[in-house]
Amino acid sequence: MIPHYYEDPHTLHVGTMPNRAYYIPASRRSDALVEHRETSDRFQLLNGSWKFRYYASIYDLQDAFYEVGYDASAFDSIPVPSVWQNHGYDHHQYTNIRYPFPADPPYVPKENPCGAYLYDFTYQKDAAAPRAFLNFEGVASCFYVWLNGQFVGYSQVAHSTSEFDVTKFLQDGTNHLAVLVLKWCDGSYMEDQDMFRLSGIHRDVYLIGVPKMHVRDVILKSDVSDDLKTATIQVKTELTNKGNTVNNSKIRVSLINNNKICIDKFEMNAGKVKSGESIYLDGKLSVQSPNLWSAEIPNLYNIDIELIDEYGVVKEALTQRYGIRKIELRNKKIYINNQLVIFKGVNRHDTHPRLGKAIPAEIYMKDLLLMKQNNINTVRTSHYPNDVKFYAMMDYYGMYVMDEADLECHGNRELPKIESWAA
Repeated sequence: MIPHYYEDPHTLHVGTMPNRAYYIPASRRSDALVEHRETSDRFQLLNGSWKFRYYASIYDLQDAFYEVGYDASAFDSIPVPSVWQNHGYDHHQYTNIRYPFPADPPYVPKENPCGAYLYDFTYQKDAAAPRAFLNFEGVASCFYVWLNGQFVGYSQVAHSTSEFDVTKFLQDGTNHLAVLVLKWCDGSYMEDQDMFRLSGIHRDVYLIGVPKMHVRDVILKSDVSDDLKTATIQVKTELTNKGNTVNNSKIRVSLINNNKICIDKFEMNAGKVKSGESIYLDGKLSVQSPNLWSAEIPNLYNIDIELIDEYGVVKEALTQRYGIRKIELRNKKIYINNQLVIFKGVNRHDTHPRLGKAIPAEIYMKDLLLMKQNNINTVRTSHYPNDVKFYAMMDYYGMYVMDEADLECHGNRELPKIESWAA
C-alpha cells in the first residue's frame, strides 16, 4: 500500500519543488515577513491539533487512512509541530556513535514505527495568487503526503524544508490533508547524529500562495571594498511562469536602511516570458559608507523585491533582511570587517525537556539572551540546519553561526565488516 521509498537510496524526494532561498511572499511589501510571517496575506499556517494514530510497525498499517471519508474515530489527537515520543507514543532513545538499530543499509527494521496524521482545513483560492505550495519545515525521518485523497509526494531529510506544489489538489472550502511519518528510513544512516532520536512533524506546516508568474528564487551576495567605504549587493532573481505568456513585467529592487529610507534601487525588465519558462535577472545595489553587520553591531538593511506587471501594478512582494559584512581568512585567522574575530561559541541542539525538537520562537529567544548575557558570540547548529526563525534572530540580535548539514554517519565506523557500505 505504501511505496518503499524509505528504503530506496535512489529516492530522496517525490513531487517536491527544487530547493530555493527562504522567503514568504505577499501582495505588498512588509517589514515583518520573517519574524511575523503570519502577517502576510499569502501565508496560511496549518499548525494545530491534528488527528493522529501510532503504529509500532509500518507493516501494521493496513488501511488507506488518507482517503476522504475514512473513519478516523479511533485516532487520537496530537499537536503539530511536536514529536510523538513526548506525547506518550514509542520511547525515548539516545545514541552517540552507534546506529540506533541493527545496521543493514539501506534497509531499516521491520519494527519501524510510524504515525498517521489527519488534518482538515479551509482554503479559499486567491485569484491574484492562484498557485499554492505546501511547506513542511521539518519532519523526522521521512513522510508521505496526500491531499483530498490524492498522493502528493514523499520526502526525507529531517531538518530541511520540503515544498510541494499542491495547486491542482486544493479545492475551495474544506480540504483533507493526510501525512504518514516513519521513524526510520535509509536516510537515518546518514542522519546518525549524537542526539535523542525523536519523530514526527516537528516544525511548522503552512501554505503559501503566488501568482502564475512569480519570483521562485533569490540569491543575494555582497562585496565590500578593502577600506569598507563602499559596498555592492548583487541581486539575482529567478522568475517562473506557469500561466499564459506575460509581456513587459519587471522586477524592482529597493535597499532600505534602518531609518526606512530607500538609499538605492534598480529595475529589471523581464521582457516576454512564455508559459512554462523560467528566466533569470541580475542587478546590483550600491551603498556608500555602509553600516556593516557584526555580532557586536548587527546592522541590517531591508531588500524589497517587487514583481510589477506592464501596467505598474505590484503582483508580488518579498522582503529580505540583509547584513553587509566583509569576511576574510588571513594567516589562518578570520577577519570580519577588517577586525580579527575570536569565536566564543556553543554547540546547540534543538532539544527541550517538554517540547523535544518542536522549538517555538520564544524558546529560541531565551537561548539567545542567555548566550548574549554570557559573552557567547557564535552558535554551531549541532548537527543540522535549524529553524528559519532561528537564523532571523541571529541576524537581528547579532550572533555568528556555523551552520551544519544534516549529515553524520560515524556509526559506520563501528561496522568494519560491512565492506560494501564502507566503500
